Amino acid sequence: MSEQFGSYVIHDELGVGGMATVHLAESRTKGGVLRRVALKRLFSHIADIPELRESFIHEARLARYLRHPNIAQVYEYGRYRGVYFIAFEFVPGPTMQQLARQCDAHVGPIPIPVILAIGRQICDALDHAHNIRDEHGQPLGVVHRDVSPQNLIVSNSGVVKLIDFGLAKAKQSSVHSQAGIIKGKLGYVAPEYLAGKLDARCDLWAVGVVLHELLTNRRLFDFDDDRAILERVRSAPVSPPSRFNPEVSVGLDEIVLTALQRDPARRWQSAATMGSALTAHAKQTRELTPSQLVAWIEWAFSQKKRLREDSGVSALIDIVESGQIEEVEDQEEATVAIRLPSISAAMMERRRESVAMAPVGAAMLGRHAAMPSAPSQSRIWLWIAIALLVVAAGAVAIAKFGVPDY
Repeated sequence: MSEQFGSYVIHDELGVGGMATVHLAESRTKGGVLRRVALKRLFSHIADIPELRESFIHEARLARYLRHPNIAQVYEYGRYRGVYFIAFEFVPGPTMQQLARQCDAHVGPIPIPVILAIGRQICDALDHAHNIRDEHGQPLGVVHRDVSPQNLIVSNSGVVKLIDFGLAKAKQSSVHSQAGIIKGKLGYVAPEYLAGKLDARCDLWAVGVVLHELLTNRRLFDFDDDRAILERVRSAPVSPPSRFNPEVSVGLDEIVLTALQRDPARRWQSAATMGSALTAHAKQTRELTPSQLVAWIEWAFSQKKRLREDSGVSALIDIVESGQIEEVEDQEEATVAIRLPSISAAMMERRRESVAMAPVGAAMLGRHAAMPSAPSQSRIWLWIAIALLVVAAGAVAIAKFGVPDY
């Protein structure tokens, strides 16, 4: 049932937390266009606590500086009938937490190109947030503090959106945390933050945790007891993702493990640098377009029963190949070129073995060619033409000279 809240018509609940609820809502812009938003409203009993109320207001004020394709935009904030609210850009699409759970239940491992496409966009969002300045040109020193799968949405246009800057910390913020209270989800909190040290590199640690979990399909610092989680964050050995996923290369291991260095000085020093490393690695395998990323995610959520472990990679290859067929016309030899992406070296190796050392043409075609390629049609017609010419020449000779007498 719809509810009217100021200029907003409120519909379905999108989520609820300890401080606020988030609903899908609609309102009309000044130009009369109907716009869907995610309306976040602070609980009244939370608004009575000055620190928490200021934290909510701080999130709204900070948002006016955050203008980036990979960050959910804030349209409006204020108070209506005593209720504080923020109207965010509504991002249709699953969170990374939802995607990981769907794949764990039905699809199996998420293909590495999908993870790289997501990771690069997260770094782009953080690079913007970490480097924004106020209207006077002063750096704000923003740290998100809550980079986690729940706060990452893959939109239906293939753009990854970082949401919820409610815990973000800026140098000039007037909001102060109580001593000993750590903001953010414990499994993604950087070890130095536990000792009270906070800068942008804490967010990069969280990105490392997210990527490690996506690559391995397992929680990195999971435990039932909060104290045990914190102890693991401080000192538990971090294995390379390739230990749990043989598809992960040595280079990708290094990128993730660098983000998970407990000494911040040995970690990636900026989101831009980490993003560049992910981009360079993606170019060695396969860079996905936004439409290919969306197509694969839609395929993943369409699965209702458990598939083979390699089904996700196979589906991604099908999606990429379907858009990579080029028909070459008006040439002496009309051919169809199918470019097989280097999505997974190990998977491709198994495909090469399946063609049993067939000629290069068959190996390039992968599963579309289990046998050596046949001669092209143009060559067949060429040999037929030659044969006809030989027959015709013989007929002319017989007509002129008669049949030879042996």
